[in-house]
Amino acid sequence: MLFGDHVTPADAGSHAGWIGEACRGAWWTVGALVPNDHRVVLRISAPDPELDDWWAAYRDLYRAIAEVGQQHTSTPGRAWFAIWDGHGFASSITRVAWRGPLDDDERRALEEHRRLVRLESERRNAAIRVALLDVPTFDLPNRRYYLVTGPVTAVEHLRYPDLPEWRNPDLFWPDDRRWFAATDVDFWSVYVGGDHDFIDQLARSVRTECELVELGRRLEVED
Repeated sequence: MLFGDHVTPADAGSHAGWIGEACRGAWWTVGALVPNDHRVVLRISAPDPELDDWWAAYRDLYRAIAEVGQQHTSTPGRAWFAIWDGHGFASSITRVAWRGPLDDDERRALEEHRRLVRLESERRNAAIRVALLDVPTFDLPNRRYYLVTGPVTAVEHLRYPDLPEWRNPDLFWPDDRRWFAATDVDFWSVYVGGDHDFIDQLARSVRTECELVELGRRLEVED
């Protein structure tokens, strides 16, 4: 499946229709990202950018959210994962590098290799675009998302259509909406809303810095 073998496309994007009404905060505040009915919101910082295997550490963060989260939901077998449609799944290009100088035969061989790689990229991107037509979408202000579903634990097996490696969802919540985890293309921290028991346990379980934040707090852009 496009987003991994542990999830399937939602039958409709309307399963996320409640989010827009629940996120009542001003644009670019916590309250515009996380539904406002949760008692508390925890900001979990991303791993140290100097780590050698940063993506593995980031995946561990989501694994911790899932492990704690499945203890605080009545629907651990049914969760929703939203992935922003602007990640460029169907526009990636495989590039060919070389070290010169090249003679005429080597240059012609390189140009032919580049042509074949470009054609393969175009075929792959076309196939992804067609397959994405079968994945429902929904809209929030300034963002459109693809919606897939699976158990809470599927979060650690997600991937993007153009990559074999793990990648995170932008939004993530169980079907009973007991908690909600969100990030955005402009930052790496994860904002998680839930009740006090869930948030307390989650704060003790993650390995990065975390803090409670108010709904009116401005979201911070992170490179």
